[in-house]
Amino acid sequence: MKQIFSIARKHWLPLLGFNSAVLAATIYAAFYASTSIPPVWTANAKLNLPQTGGLSANLGPLGSTQTTALNFKDVSPLDVQLAILTSDAVMKRVQAVDPEKSLYSKVSSFSQLFVVTPQPATTLIEVEAQGSRPDIAYKRLFTFLEVYQQRLNELRRKDAEVRVQYTQEELEQARLNLNQAQANLSNFQRSTGLVNSPEQSGGLISAINNLKTTQATLIAQGQANATQAQAAAVSLGITPQQAMNSLRLGENKEYQATRTQLSQLESTMAVTRSKYRDDSPQVQSLLQQRQQLLRQLNQQIAVAIPGANAAQIDTTLGNGPNDSRLELMVELIRNQTLAQGTQQQAKQIQKQIDKLNTELNFITKNQAQLLDLQRKYEIAEGVYKGIIAQSEQSKTNPFNAYPNVQTLNEPTIDPRPSIPNLKLITTGGMLAAIFGSMALIFFLENRNPLLKPKDLQQVELPVLGSIPHLKQPSMERNLAAEIDIEFQRLASSILMLEHPCLMVTSATAGEGKTTVTLGLALALLNFGFRVLVIDGDLRKAEMSRRLGKHRIAIAANANPPTPVSIHPGLDLLPAMSIPKQKIPEFFARGSFERNIKAMRDSGGYDYVLIDSPPVGLASETNLMSAVVCNVLFVLRSGTSDRYPVMNSLEQLTRYNARIMGLVVNGSDSQTAVYRYGYGRQRELLENEA
Repeated sequence: MKQIFSIARKHWLPLLGFNSAVLAATIYAAFYASTSIPPVWTANAKLNLPQTGGLSANLGPLGSTQTTALNFKDVSPLDVQLAILTSDAVMKRVQAVDPEKSLYSKVSSFSQLFVVTPQPATTLIEVEAQGSRPDIAYKRLFTFLEVYQQRLNELRRKDAEVRVQYTQEELEQARLNLNQAQANLSNFQRSTGLVNSPEQSGGLISAINNLKTTQATLIAQGQANATQAQAAAVSLGITPQQAMNSLRLGENKEYQATRTQLSQLESTMAVTRSKYRDDSPQVQSLLQQRQQLLRQLNQQIAVAIPGANAAQIDTTLGNGPNDSRLELMVELIRNQTLAQGTQQQAKQIQKQIDKLNTELNFITKNQAQLLDLQRKYEIAEGVYKGIIAQSEQSKTNPFNAYPNVQTLNEPTIDPRPSIPNLKLITTGGMLAAIFGSMALIFFLENRNPLLKPKDLQQVELPVLGSIPHLKQPSMERNLAAEIDIEFQRLASSILMLEHPCLMVTSATAGEGKTTVTLGLALALLNFGFRVLVIDGDLRKAEMSRRLGKHRIAIAANANPPTPVSIHPGLDLLPAMSIPKQKIPEFFARGSFERNIKAMRDSGGYDYVLIDSPPVGLASETNLMSAVVCNVLFVLRSGTSDRYPVMNSLEQLTRYNARIMGLVVNGSDSQTAVYRYGYGRQRELLENEA
């Protein structure tokens, strides 16, 4: 509730303006309604749509149709009558004979005098007409009902004429469609000679299935042969082609004779090398003979197997210990040949299957087209017969489309006229003020919301002090008075500063930074420290004004100003009188920094407190933070806005300012606050709202 009150207090000016406008509009509406809007009389009548039935017609292959009574679950004929009653065609005729037709320039404004209301789940329609006098309202409603009946008769006649004309056109078109469908069916049967033969299609399907079974058997057999050939190739360590080449070479007699000579020469050369050195004539002669035999072997391989690589041939096959591999090679070649043969058979069977599938697709496609032509013929015949039946049916009952409408109650006049309801206007104004104020507060608060405790948690800065609703006049009037314990706690939290120079600032004006600066100075003075307060707000000079001191006029290249004594141990350096356009230059060129250094060096102060301008309202605050380093940030509970506070803290961080912590001004305190006097203790409970 307190937060809502704070938000409302923050936006009191827009709320006051909005509610004043709503109040003025409500008063004007009530005054205008009571003085300018005349009373209105209302005439009432009720109409009834009786249930009707029709004839049934046989549509041949499409079934039959029958017109039944009105079914309010599917479609409401009252909606059709409502459209006729409120149509411009009816309203224009009624307006043409109305005694007050000159008051209404448009049909839309005249139609607002009539209210047509269908009764749910019934066949009743309630009609009302308004007028400035009872006789005008009665005559207006009576004329409206007469014109409505005339319009219904016109629609019935037009509907009958259109039905007859449209039925003739539809009937001729249906006859042409029937003849065309019959001709298409006959031409197709003559051109294709197709007979609907399920046995033929079944025989094709059976043949295809048998071929697929045979194909699957051949594929499985071929895969088995290929597997056996692959196993033999793995055992021999050669491919089927290598086995074929090796087997062919093993059957070459000339190659085998040359290889035998080479083997004998290798044995002789081994014996000779054991007796002689490699450079001896005997060994060299044998080496030459071996080279000649090797060339002869390569020539015989090239002749026996043209284009074959020596690496793809087993040259040891023929005699010797490797002759036992002949059977494995023969088995490998046989299985490989069988696998290739079964694959060729499977491909031939697949061609036969494809051919039979083509024939089956042709038959199926033509049968589907034949069935489609037969269905088109049956549909055309059914449509032709149905149009004939509907044509005969439309002649028997002209009230099917527009039923007969009966007037249950003749027009009656309500003896009490309708007048504006002032209570309703007042209630509407109150609701508009309430909901409009809520919407305005929500809109303004979304644009610039109040600072909340969770926002301070995101900042991750300690709260050094919480000041409950300060009364600022009591402090500067009596500097020797007892200091609140909140300021004493705040002073104790800054005693361990490495640099005893502290700048007190805030985001915007009205946060209480000047009051906090003065209270902190008095608390430090109460601790026995010598304190200098510098009024750094050269634009407003709030500290100097509250302490009753004038600005200090400084000439160019003058010595640093001299502080004035406010209280024993407490001095003040009033704000210097500098033109506003020169204030940023004063801080940027280091004049402010030199003055602070001179004060600290010559004055012997324990602490120097600087009351700076708000960060969001002056550019020099950031320059001051770069000089002072230590910053104490003040914000006011229920007043400070989130975005200015966050932006100000971000600016100070960007200028490398050391923010010591936060001081929450104007917070609610429900705890007992203890104060100490000179030798006596007092306990006070603060209950300020």
